[in-house]
Amino acid sequence: MSQRIPRLTIAALAVAACAALGAGAATASASTLYVSNSAPPVVGGKSCAQPNYSAIQAAITAGGAGAVIKICPGTYTEQLEITNSVTLTAASGVGTATIAMPQAPAYSGTSCDILAHPEQIDEISICTSGTVTINNLNVQALFPNATCAGELYGIFVGEGGTLKATGDTVDGASTTLPALKGCQTGVAIEIGNKTPAEVGHAVLKNLTIYGYQKNGPTVKSPGSTMTITGSTITGEGPSPDIAQNGIEVAYGAKGVVNTSSISGNECNVPVCAVNNEEQASGVLFYQSASGSNVTSSTITNNDIGAYYGSGSATVPAMPAFTLSKDGLTNNRYEGVVLEEGKASLKNDVINGTGKVGIDLVQLASQLSALNSSATSTKVEGQETAIKVESDKSALDIPGKFTFATGTLSGNGTILVNESNNFEVIF
Repeated sequence: MSQRIPRLTIAALAVAACAALGAGAATASASTLYVSNSAPPVVGGKSCAQPNYSAIQAAITAGGAGAVIKICPGTYTEQLEITNSVTLTAASGVGTATIAMPQAPAYSGTSCDILAHPEQIDEISICTSGTVTINNLNVQALFPNATCAGELYGIFVGEGGTLKATGDTVDGASTTLPALKGCQTGVAIEIGNKTPAEVGHAVLKNLTIYGYQKNGPTVKSPGSTMTITGSTITGEGPSPDIAQNGIEVAYGAKGVVNTSSISGNECNVPVCAVNNEEQASGVLFYQSASGSNVTSSTITNNDIGAYYGSGSATVPAMPAFTLSKDGLTNNRYEGVVLEEGKASLKNDVINGTGKVGIDLVQLASQLSALNSSATSTKVEGQETAIKVESDKSALDIPGKFTFATGTLSGNGTILVNESNNFEVIF
């Protein structure tokens, strides 16, 4: 299992065998097209009773830029490649239509996929500079894979494109084979790509995301952005195989999370209990762009509630990452972990059971100091409210953490400071 913090090369998974996408049917000239696999398609169809196509991919291809594809009730077993601005929506409302991964899926063939990973499997691949809207659909990216090679995504966005998703459910991406649950791949929604750099954007509202193998929504690469509002992201709970991350924002991307619930990312692999770099996280921000934040959200029952590390040699004048008005409850190892750089906690509550409320990490390998603060924040019921976790190396960079106008109550210990040169100010 790779480290929780994404500094190492991650293995992945793939499958052999290719499957043809669903074929289309009658041609229609209208920009609004209906797809149904339970009624015969007709020319000029205008309803689920008289659809234009029997497969979603055929309608996307025929409709071109600006098309609205209304997907009628049913399960559509196909992979989608989207290279124009289109809208996909459930014709009969939330949850009535499902797009499911074939049992032997093909490698995704858009230029974005081939650039990112030649052996990449997506349920939905978005490779366009335009905007793709997906509303009220179920996206299911589960299948019995063959190996741990390649990459696997429920939805992938590249080429500077924007995904606007509202009211959708994403189940996966993941293998269905227990023996391969430890493969370090399987991301529900991947926005952009680290190497080579691929930019993407996403605005995600009122989504339900679960069943992912490694990560829920993830955004990477400078210039990439992701905003999540009113969504519920749930890991598998104590996993014997892998350290999951509910949300990951990394490698220059910007992420904003509002009024969302992130829970159930826990790792039961033995090393996870003793090493926070191996643990699962509710939200993980590593080398994220300035302005990234989590606000008015609930982060519960994870190994680590929220992790932040700047990965930069420079400490900014103002906080680059903010947690504000969040509730971090019953995160079993750490409520918040802070490494390099400047982060700010404001009006947060860290409570329930947990070993450490705020964990401040100091290592000789860090590129810069940690200089962060908590204002009007409550830490309650933890074994240790605030801990400076240090390797006590002569190469450690002096750090500072200020805890102001907050409360520390019902904790076993207020402060444990392992460092020789890290200052905690109350």
